[in-house]
Amino acid sequence: MSEPRVLHFHDCADVGAALVKAAGRVGYDWGYLGAEAVRPTNRPKNRVANMLFQAKLRLGHMRAIRESDVLHVHYGTAVSEARRKPMPKRPLLLHLHGTDIRTHWARGRRKSRMQGYIDQAEAVFYTNLDTQENAEEARPDAQFMPAFIDPDRLTTWQPDSNQAPKIIFLSRWEEIKGASRQWPLIKALTKAYPEATIEGLDWGADAAAAAKLGVRLVPKMDHTSYMQWIGGATVAIGQANPMLGVSEFEAMAMGLPVAVLGSRLPRPDDGSTPPVFEGSVADVVEQIGPALHDPVAAANNLNGRQWVLDHHLPDPYIPMLQSLYRKFAA
Repeated sequence: MSEPRVLHFHDCADVGAALVKAAGRVGYDWGYLGAEAVRPTNRPKNRVANMLFQAKLRLGHMRAIRESDVLHVHYGTAVSEARRKPMPKRPLLLHLHGTDIRTHWARGRRKSRMQGYIDQAEAVFYTNLDTQENAEEARPDAQFMPAFIDPDRLTTWQPDSNQAPKIIFLSRWEEIKGASRQWPLIKALTKAYPEATIEGLDWGADAAAAAKLGVRLVPKMDHTSYMQWIGGATVAIGQANPMLGVSEFEAMAMGLPVAVLGSRLPRPDDGSTPPVFEGSVADVVEQIGPALHDPVAAANNLNGRQWVLDHHLPDPYIPMLQSLYRKFAA
């Protein structure tokens, strides 16, 4: 019996791309239409040209869906594109990635438009630990599937012991990333470790505020350059939230010691939390000290790299997904 033809439709944080790549490693040829192929950001401004552009875009979607037996849609509102008339109707699985279930759904909860998209799905997954309660209220059978890292896209961690230690902030400077909660930490780090260089991205509404506190801003960059920047750091600081993002997991997988304010939510599958320096401002500053002098020893003690490889690779999820695709495409 032939395998179902699968199409991953839209994407967020490259979760779909990672799953498709992992599936290919075991012989499954899943299709993929990423975010730009579904909802391009660069559209013609001219009204007529935009109408033609949209018509061509939807024709491409229709062709891809027609040639598929089952859809795996990433991000709740993308269901509207997959089910827009006259698209062929296919069974779909839905991946909730964050704002869709955290914000859009929460505005009206079970009366929201998002609930309708969720109800259409044969199976639902969520990626962010802080959205578990919402996801399970919207869909009691919702399953956790984490964000993934791609080890092939990482670079080698090489902190330079001959230069001043470098502390980097991984996230853009916006409130959704806990930017304002980082201000006391920046002040404390500057005071405690004046010999260290503190860097962050020149990205986000609050980037100028970070610079005023002494953070040296570096230009926003492509992924390869971003990995190289991380690879030259001594210690990385993650977003001030109860869950981590792909950037933190990439830094950990490269071997860096990572520090984060507060505490992390436990995973619903095994109850574990990422091995990072965490706690109050004072706690984090104190824990970072030994890492600035011997970052390799600090990283080995945390063992964050192995934890990420054990918890944030897509390969273990492929058999389960393929089984569901077979079931719903039948």
